[in-house]
Order: sequence, then structure tokens, then C-alpha cells
Amino acid sequence: MRKISTLLIVIVFWLNAGAQAPQVLSYQTVIRSATGALVANHTVGVEVIILQGSNNGSIVYIETHTPTTNVNGMASFSIGGGTGVTGDFSAINWGAGPYFIKTEIDPTGGTDYTITGTSQLQSVPFALYAQYAANAPAGATGAQGERGANGATGAQGPIGLQGVTGANGTTGSQGPTGANGAVGAQGPIG
Repeated sequence: MRKISTLLIVIVFWLNAGAQAPQVLSYQTVIRSATGALVANHTVGVEVIILQGSNNGSIVYIETHTPTTNVNGMASFSIGGGTGVTGDFSAINWGAGPYFIKTEIDPTGGTDYTITGTSQLQSVPFALYAQYAANAPAGATGAQGERGANGATGAQGPIGLQGVTGANGTTGSQGPTGANGAVGAQGPIG
């Protein structure tokens, strides 16, 4: 194969200060021209394609970069940190692999990609260690926090509608006869 293939030197996940895996993959490659000469101290165009299933599998993500090589022809960049073309890097389900990285390179810095290489993504040390997390003992339950203060009393609600008038009650029994009244005054003589 006369075409220059890229050399995958490092694919490393870095742990950030919050102990969460960042949403990028560090990537380094050595760039050579069609004649095999190192492309040193030069801006190159790189298109990164993530394939699922095989080296000819379904495309799940594409992005571009324009890194500058060093004196040894090495270009370094972060996959997931380039200019997105297709897909969402943070939405890739890495558990549904295998995944392959295909790089297409334009040694002149443009988008006329003439150098192509594909390699399968392999596990990195902390990813291998993470497989043991499922068997790790659960951490201690934290202490319950203090009860918060009571909230303010809410405003009084509106007065409700008057209820329906009830039915008349039954007539009560007749009471006892009252005592005789006093004798009245005599009337005028006729």
C-alpha cells in the first residue's frame, strides 16, 4: 500500500478534576506525503469519521480539524473537539461497539483528503478498570439533613358559596295550658 497511512500513537481518555470522563479522545498521528516524506511544521486538514460495527460500518460521527504538525510530522488534536459535520459526539453509545476511527488527511491543509487510514478503537486502562465498578461495594448512606423551617402562612382563600336551604322540620307537639291571667279593670258604667 503506497498511500500513506496514519499512525495511531495514542488514544487516551483523560480524567478531569471532577473525576468524570471528558467528552473527547486525544489523538496523535504522523503525517507523511505521498512520497513518504514527513510533513513537518505545516497545517494539515484532517477529517475524522467514527464508524460502528466494522471498518466499513455505519457512520455515526464526522468532524474536521486543521492541526499544525511538529518537526517530526506529528499532529495532535482531540476527537470530539473539532468542527462537527455529522452526528453528536457526546451522544455516541460507546457500549454498542465495536467502533473504528477513520482519518482522511489533506497534507496541504485543505479538504482534498487523499491519505486515509482506519483503526479500531481499543480499551484504555481506566476503561478496563471501570468494568470492576459493577462489583464494587455500595458507599455509605449519607446523614439526613436538618428539617427546614416552616414556610409562611398563605393568604386566606375566598369565601365559599352559600349552601342550599334545608327542608322544614316536623311540627312540634302542643304545649301545656297556661295559668289563668289576672282580673282585668272594671269598665265604664253604661
